Amino acid sequence: MNLRPLGPLVVFGSVLIVGVVVASRREAAEPAAIPAVEPAEPAPPVEPPPPAPEPPPPAPAPPPPVAEETSLVEPVAEFKARITKKPFGIYITPETSPVQPEKFTGYHNAVDVEYEDVAGDVPVRAISEGEVVVSRTASGYGGMMVVRHTINGEKKLVLYGHLDPKSTKPVGATVTRGEQIAILGGHKSAETDGERKHLHFAILAKSTVDLRGYVQNKSELSGWHDPLTFY
Repeated sequence: MNLRPLGPLVVFGSVLIVGVVVASRREAAEPAAIPAVEPAEPAPPVEPPPPAPEPPPPAPAPPPPVAEETSLVEPVAEFKARITKKPFGIYITPETSPVQPEKFTGYHNAVDVEYEDVAGDVPVRAISEGEVVVSRTASGYGGMMVVRHTINGEKKLVLYGHLDPKSTKPVGATVTRGEQIAILGGHKSAETDGERKHLHFAILAKSTVDLRGYVQNKSELSGWHDPLTFY
C-alpha cells in the first residue's frame, strides 16, 4: 500500500491525525513480460493412403464332370415290348409252352425277343463295351456269341443266341457300347438251329460260361440275372 501526505496535520482534541490518503487504487502493476512465441511450423501434409489393390479376378469355374455312361443299350430294337412269349423264369414244357411245337423243358434263364413278323435283317448290338469270349454255332441256338461286358463297373458274361453265324464277331474282338455285333438268323433256318426268328438274351451271374437256355430246378436260376432288372 502507498501512503502520501495530503496537507497539514489536524488536531481534534488530543488526537493527532496525520493527513494521509490511502491510495484509492493500486497503481497498475506493470504487466509481466510475455515471452515471444515463435509460430509453429505447419504440419506436413498428410499423404492419402495408397489405394487398396484390386482383388484378383475370380478363378474360372471348373468344367462340369463328364457323366460316365452307365445305362445299357438295348440289344435289339423294341427290346422290352417284344418279350411276349418266354420271359425270364417261366417254366416250359412241350405241352404248356406258348411256342408250338416245343422241344425244351425247364425254367427259362433268359428272355426271348420275338421277330417272326420282321422279314428283313434285325441288327444285334453290344449292350456295353466288352470282349467276345465265345463265337460259334451251338445246339439249340444256331449262331451264338458270349461277350464279357462291363455292367455297372462289373464284368458280366452275356449270351446272344439265334444269330446268323456269318455276321458274328470273332473270339477276342473288342466291342463298343451300341456297336452292331451280329444280325438275327433267319426264321426256322440252320442259322437258328430250326428255331423261330428271335433273340435269346441271357446275362450270367457267374464268371464261367454256361450255354444252357433252361435249368431243371428253380434254384438254379440264381446263376443268371433277369435282364429286365438292368433296363
